[in-house]
Formats: sequence, C-alpha cells, structure tokens
Amino acid sequence: MKDSKMYKNELESSFNLLKKGEIIAMPTDTFYGLSCDPFNKNAVENLFTLKDRDKSKPLPLLISNKNDLLKFDVNFFDFEPILDAFWPGPLTIVVKTNYDFLEGMVKSDGYVGFRVPKLKFAIDLMNLMKSPLTGTSANISGQPETKDINVIKDSLNLKIIKKVVNISCGDEKSVSTVIKFSSNKIKLLRKGPVKLKQIAELLDDRYEYE
Repeated sequence: MKDSKMYKNELESSFNLLKKGEIIAMPTDTFYGLSCDPFNKNAVENLFTLKDRDKSKPLPLLISNKNDLLKFDVNFFDFEPILDAFWPGPLTIVVKTNYDFLEGMVKSDGYVGFRVPKLKFAIDLMNLMKSPLTGTSANISGQPETKDINVIKDSLNLKIIKKVVNISCGDEKSVSTVIKFSSNKIKLLRKGPVKLKQIAELLDDRYEYE
C-alpha cells in the first residue's frame, strides 16, 4: 500500500509540474531523462540551457505507443515489424515528419527521434499528460548518462529541474540504439542493445543498411 501511494504521489506531482511548464528528471528503462512538455516553448528553451546543448541537435521524443507516430504524420507501416519487436524498449527511430514541432525538437530537414520506453512510470505519465515528453538524457551534453539520483542532484541545476522522480530506472545497461530512416535506407547512428542485423532480419530487403 505504501509503495502504491508513493507511486501515485510521484506520478501526480510530476504531472502537475509538467503541466506548469517545468522540467523534471524522470526514470526510463535505460537511464534518467530530462522531461518537459515538448510543445511548451519556454520549457524546451530552458531544457537546452540546462543541458548546454545546441539547438541544431534536436531533443528526442518519448511516446506511449507506436500509434502516437500517426499523430505526428509518421506512417510506420513499412517498418512496423521492428516497432512490434523492439517497442517498448531501447530503440530510437529518427524519421522525417512535416509536423510543426518547436525549434529544438526537429531538424531543419524535418527529422525527429521517437522512442517508446519500457518503464511503467514513463508510460503512465505520458498517458496522464495525453502528450509525448522530451527524452534527452539527464546530464550536461557530453557527460555520461546515469541511473543515480545523487549524480543528477550534484551535476545539474536544481533551480531549473523542479523534481527528480524517486523511482528506479529499468535494467538496460546501455543507451538506446538509434537508427535513421531516409527514403529506402536505414542508417545506424548509435550502437545499442538492438543490433542492425536484428533489424535487417525483420525488414528483409525493403531497405538498404549502413
């Protein structure tokens, strides 16, 4: 009972802060992430300031399920087998969209990164928000990722981060695999738990791989 009450309190307080345009440090299946409402301009700008990150490097988006992609003009049917195999989980897909995201959430050529995390808290929070959340790692750009609350408290500006969620991250030992779709090609941008070979086995010769 105590644990369920704490979980509910963490969820509700996180929701209330995000709705006010604040930034929180939230656990995911991989590492802690910095989350805010990706459609709140001030929140997104504050997040870039906090991370000392250049806006030419867009923030990835966490979504609650694959069908959220359709809301952002991403037709996933050609590569649905890998979403079914690896989502929720440590796979980020970078795809082109015409959706009107804020500066800092999309590259100038229209590419955006999406991932469905395999952690109940993250999914529950997004469902409560009825919105995706930013999913960038909870660190200064260039510094290592962490699952340790104390590292976050020691290394980031707690005047900007209004809450560090006191719930453990998942068991993944490394950052997510990142792949980019462009026309008929899939390019590996970052190595991770999901291997390019596994992706190619599911999608066959629909794409070229590099």
